[in-house]
Amino acid sequence: MRSVLLLAALLWAGTAPAIDWQPDPDVALQVAVADTMRVALEQQPELQRFFDEACGIAVFPRVVRVGLALGGGRGRGLLLTDDGVLGEVSQSALTLGFQAGAQSFRQLIFFRTCEAMEEFTESGNLGRWSGRLEFQGRASVQAGRAGVSADPGFIGDVAIFSLSRAGLMLELAAGGVRYRFTPAAPSP
Repeated sequence: MRSVLLLAALLWAGTAPAIDWQPDPDVALQVAVADTMRVALEQQPELQRFFDEACGIAVFPRVVRVGLALGGGRGRGLLLTDDGVLGEVSQSALTLGFQAGAQSFRQLIFFRTCEAMEEFTESGNLGRWSGRLEFQGRASVQAGRAGVSADPGFIGDVAIFSLSRAGLMLELAAGGVRYRFTPAAPSP
């Protein structure tokens, strides 16, 4: 009987999400992050695997980008782990290429290993190069709430997914993104 209970517990643990976090309803950013996670799973159920396997997730409820040949963007979110909110994350982007318009989207960055997440928190990079600036290529077409974007998927132990919110943007650009991490204040 004891073996059966142990086996049942192991099977249940294997199907439980890796990030089991509940937002503080009084903190607007936490509520927005939780909503982003819910919407991501509703729109793309195949993301469940990434939620289940992740050691941590950086969630940006709103990233805004604008561009006309030269473009830029900004977003703010939270880094979550099993223990809750690890800290606040922000991103700033500068792009150059064929681009015109403005767009808003949600973004999730999944860290498959805790080592990749630790590198992100210490250096601000996603494990591709050392330093605080990440280079990216991006292609997107967005009109209103409908849109398609292609971010490079898994690179090493990091996966990035973007979900359209609103805007009118046509983009084929390359540029850099700078990430910053600010640890959460310790609980009293």
